[in-house]
Formats: sequence, structure tokens, C-alpha cells
Amino acid sequence: MKKMACLWMSVLSLVCCVSSQEIKDISSKEAFNLLKEPDTYLLDVRSIAEYVFVGHPPMAHNIPLAFWDEERQDLVSNETFLEDVKSRFKTNDRLIFICRSGGRSLSAARMVQNVGFAKLFNIALGFEGEKNAKGYRVVNGWKNSLHYTYELDDKLIYRK
Repeated sequence: MKKMACLWMSVLSLVCCVSSQEIKDISSKEAFNLLKEPDTYLLDVRSIAEYVFVGHPPMAHNIPLAFWDEERQDLVSNETFLEDVKSRFKTNDRLIFICRSGGRSLSAARMVQNVGFAKLFNIALGFEGEKNAKGYRVVNGWKNSLHYTYELDDKLIYRK
């Protein structure tokens, strides 16, 4: 009975550790290397316009966290974001999140973590990176150190 209780406590502590696993901030170069591993995907949560007109990593799946609303001149939440992620990826896949500068992608990763995904990473400086002294995003970030494209792949672009 004592062994069974110890086993049960071990299982419980393992489940708690896995479900509360931290989302790790990584660089774009670390992300690029992780993407060589099986069942690892890059999820670009920027708006469709950012993905199309600013460019994106060639292997990035676009599922926007928000959409641009012309009338409001602001971003509005993608109400189906979690369903979109769950329909495209398995909970045991390794997901790496990217946005412009790391904020939206971290929020998206936390949302996805709350619905059962555990292997989550955030590209801390995002696609565009940090601002230089003149205010331009040309320091670090994916576009300032790795290949990116404007080409659109039907398997990767967002579709409702």
C-alpha cells in the first residue's frame, strides 16, 4: 500500500511538472536549430497583413492572434485562435511562437499552454527584433539574422 501511495505521488508530481512547464524564451537562431527536430513547428501569430507584407520565416504557419479591423483602426481578437491551433497541431508537438517583437507570441503560447500543450517556446525578440538608436527594428530578430520570405505557401497561410 505504501509503495502504491509513493507511485501515485510520483505520477501526480510528474503531471504537475509537465502541465506547469515554463514557456522558454529562445533566440531566432535557437528556434531555427530546434525546427530541425521532428514534430516541431513555428507558429507566426502576427496579423495576416504582417505575415504577407513584412515577410515571414519560410516554414512559419500563420495563425493570427488578432485581425486588423479597418473600421476601428485596431487589432481585434481572433475568437477561434485556440480552435485553429488545436485543429492544426497535436498537444505533444513542440511549438515555437513568433510575432513582431515577442509580446503577442508569449501571450499566445500561454493561451495554448492552458489548453494542454506543453512543449512551448517563444522567440523573445520576434521577427523584427529590437529597435536601434533611431527607432528602427534592425537589431536581432529573425529577419535580421536568418532567411525569410514573402512567398505564400498554401499549407502555411491562415484560412478560416
